[in-house]
Amino acid sequence: MLKRLRNNKILISFLLSIILGSIIVIPNIIMGHGIYNLVADFNLQQIPFNMLINYSIKHGNILWTWFNEMGSNFIGTFSFYNLFSPFNIIGYLFPENWFPYLIGPIFILKYGVSGICSYLFLERYVKNKNYAILGSLLYTFSGFQLTNILFYHFHDVVAFFPLLLYSLDRLIYDNKRGRLTLVVFLCAITNWFFFIGEGIFVFIYFIIKVICKDYKINKKLFITLVFEVLIGILMSLFLLLPVFLFTLSNPRIGSSWTLIDMIKYPFTNYFEIVKGLLFPPEVMANRSLLMDTNYTSVEAYLPVVGLVLVISYLIKNKKSPYSILFIISLIFMFIPILNNSFVLFNTGYYARWFFMPILIMSLMSIKSIEDRLDIKIGIKVTIILILILVLFSFIYNKIYTFNILDKYYLIVIVLEMIFGIIGVLLINKFRSKNILILMSFIFIYVSIHGNYMIYKYKYNSFNIEPDYKDYITRKSEFNKYKNYRFNTSSNCRTNIGYINKINNLRAFNSNISGNAFSFYNSVGIERSVYTDIDINNKELNNILGVRYIISCEDINNYKYIEDIGNYKIYENTQYKEFGYSVNDYMELDTYNNLSNEDKIKTLNEKIILDKEQIKLFKDLYPNSSTYNSNSFKFINNGFKSTINSNSDTIAIYQIPYDKGFTATNNNKKIDIYKVNNGFIGIKINKGKNNIIVSYEPMGFRIGIIISIISCFIYLIYLFKFVVYKHKI
Repeated sequence: MLKRLRNNKILISFLLSIILGSIIVIPNIIMGHGIYNLVADFNLQQIPFNMLINYSIKHGNILWTWFNEMGSNFIGTFSFYNLFSPFNIIGYLFPENWFPYLIGPIFILKYGVSGICSYLFLERYVKNKNYAILGSLLYTFSGFQLTNILFYHFHDVVAFFPLLLYSLDRLIYDNKRGRLTLVVFLCAITNWFFFIGEGIFVFIYFIIKVICKDYKINKKLFITLVFEVLIGILMSLFLLLPVFLFTLSNPRIGSSWTLIDMIKYPFTNYFEIVKGLLFPPEVMANRSLLMDTNYTSVEAYLPVVGLVLVISYLIKNKKSPYSILFIISLIFMFIPILNNSFVLFNTGYYARWFFMPILIMSLMSIKSIEDRLDIKIGIKVTIILILILVLFSFIYNKIYTFNILDKYYLIVIVLEMIFGIIGVLLINKFRSKNILILMSFIFIYVSIHGNYMIYKYKYNSFNIEPDYKDYITRKSEFNKYKNYRFNTSSNCRTNIGYINKINNLRAFNSNISGNAFSFYNSVGIERSVYTDIDINNKELNNILGVRYIISCEDINNYKYIEDIGNYKIYENTQYKEFGYSVNDYMELDTYNNLSNEDKIKTLNEKIILDKEQIKLFKDLYPNSSTYNSNSFKFINNGFKSTINSNSDTIAIYQIPYDKGFTATNNNKKIDIYKVNNGFIGIKINKGKNNIIVSYEPMGFRIGIIISIISCFIYLIYLFKFVVYKHKI
């Protein structure tokens, strides 16, 4: 009976989160005529990426994708976008073109799962399990969650994170084996990048609990803990190993720090962190004050209660492990080098780990209510903090400029804060009904503010973006162009390649091949999260093999072909085919000393070789080689190229070089070389060359082997404790 009652509490947590999630999501689905869409990253990344992943898995393009910019490692590219997340797998069960209609219901499900998982962690720490339900709502609908509705893939991570702490508690407190391994595996394959930050936070959580003697650890239990974590990681190496090797080539992880950068933020960062803790969340663009945009996910506001209950608990329980963990989290938030330990020490500021301390803040809040602590002191301290923030803002405004960008938006936020204070005062006054009162206030707040966030994200509107359905429904009409490279004018939406399954340079995705970055850097093009090669830069488009141009307006310098919906297709008749050859070479160091303009001109005439390559191929140049024929075809996880040449030469493929490529020519294995600062070069012979290039990510095979062996080890371990010791 007690077990059934407990399960009912879990079900209630799930249903309440589902209901609140539905209140946020369903109105937007209705206004979108069945499609849940927002703006910018959501519409141009989250939906296209998931449609492409679905398509690629079902068509066997699971190692290399041609639809991400110039082409890239499929697993490395999309693992950050939750390639193996259980929520994504649900989407794979349906046709690709259903996803824009499925994303809303799956979003709602994520809220429900977050409610369950956070409840499981919180229930241990309260006598009245209804408070755990309340805490699950605080966590599931925190400011972090509402702001990050723009980033669909973040919500999978938030939903599953509490299971890490729950399974750790079950192992240490209850000696229950096996759960931690599965949860480590689940979190690792859901999103490897967030998993690193989660590991850091859980380690801090563990150390604090040991120091505070909440965790009583002996040698045997410690070995078990290490074993379960290690096996969970090893089981996920089929993903983690190739992703690690792929990510090493991304220059975004190679940022360097100065001593000042390590310890000091600009004022605006401090302001945003404090505001994110005290104020209801804002959208990432078109904000109310100081910064017009902030995409760092800095909001950490707990619905209605903010920091009031956290402060009340902190003051009363200074030596509690949760108070200590909260203080340490604040220290990490305010010191750059510590904060960025959660994001691989990237020098760019991100706060995308804040959902972790938010779970602890939710625990402190419900403990504060259940223990009937003095909430008034929390209100007073919160008001003092707000006044200090306003004072510093005033001082800052005297020195620099502190802008109120949208006074009406600010008024809404202030009114919501007042609403929250009223709610806290009521639960303090009517303690016997505090659960019902606070839950009612949370429902009202989330229902209003959640929908208001969507309204703001859609530029003060609820309407679907004009022509968005046209954007996601033109794939079949592009099929005839599937073996050619495109570029897209800036007057069109980006990521057309993902939607229409074509090789398209214009891509909004930070995860591209490392050697694509190398090439762009070599010709002076800054590439961070966006590839935007101007279609008017004809010489560069020619070198990159761009045969077709997509524009949403008339253009004059290319040959018009046809209209596809809102797109106008033009042909670039001067493009260089994949596998083209040149008649001379230049040494790499000499080339790198040229101006960017001269580099592009040189690439039209010469191949760029390093010193070792010159020793191998110097006899091939200069030459007068020409092709009698040259055909090229994209295939699953590679390409085919047939070249009939009048002499030996090197064929240059404008495809990012990767050590995972292997090649054969006329059924004989051949070497692949990195030329032109990042492209594939293949030596071809006089006569006919039938070249087949295949791709397998570095580390993929060994990762699978280790994962399989680890799974067997885990099953043996599980069998031992299930059958013989009943400790699962």
